[in-house]
Amino acid sequence: MSILSLGSSTACMSPYIHLSTSLLQNNMSQEIGQLLSQLVETAPPGELEEVHNDLVSIVPSQLSVVSKTVTRLAENQGMLLSGKGIAHQENKDSASGKFWDFKEKKKYNTSFKGGKVYDVEAATPTAEYPAFYDDLSKNLEQYGDKHFPSEFAFEIVPVSSTKVSITLIGQKLNKSNFYTGRWHSHYVFEKSQTTHGEIALDIHYYEEGNVRLDFKETVDEPCEFSADAIVEFIRSTENAVSIKAINQFNVLNQKYFKNLRRLLPVTKSKINWGNAIGNYKLGSDVVNER
Repeated sequence: MSILSLGSSTACMSPYIHLSTSLLQNNMSQEIGQLLSQLVETAPPGELEEVHNDLVSIVPSQLSVVSKTVTRLAENQGMLLSGKGIAHQENKDSASGKFWDFKEKKKYNTSFKGGKVYDVEAATPTAEYPAFYDDLSKNLEQYGDKHFPSEFAFEIVPVSSTKVSITLIGQKLNKSNFYTGRWHSHYVFEKSQTTHGEIALDIHYYEEGNVRLDFKETVDEPCEFSADAIVEFIRSTENAVSIKAINQFNVLNQKYFKNLRRLLPVTKSKINWGNAIGNYKLGSDVVNER
């Protein structure tokens, strides 16, 4: 887990981009497209649209580069869509460029701006679904509704009748209170094979400055290939990872961050504030203006 302090921010521009404009000014000798890509690829969760708009306002001639980079990052990270769906590289159709909704058997286009879905068409996936696909989808939705306190969506990609790929995204964007956060997990379940999972937690807080929390965890464990076993595996894994992230953050907060705070004097004596303050040496010095 890493926590990065990013400095101060302004109200007129995305705090992330405010920090990064100096890079553009000081590195003009670099390839501008590469530099823009680097800035976009480290954008905080839920702030891609702001990052896109700010970069375009700084270098309007690079609109195409910025838009392509932002779109690529949105697909790599996965983005929540209006109507409880996700657009992710895992459910993107390589032939049409659209995204699959495997449960409803349809494809659609989307944009990183607002996550709106358009150009929807009915379609039949070529992959064979596991027999328990519908039960898995139902159980996973129940799990997500209980586990995630705000926005949540998932996609189950049927690779074959004996293999599925699952992506879950939980997101809380509270920009009026200066924080955004995202939980992203991806699992591959295959019959008679070890399950591989990757979990990432990314939180950005920027009320008076910028602090970024970046936590990643991987898991490789056996799991029975059934709807109940898969959801239980996800539940127990994510509970354990949540506890680990909290514990590590508490260690940072109590052991390292406290050294950054100004230490105040400690006294075990009760001080009588009021007229009696003059009886104390400090109080008498103040009263007598020493």
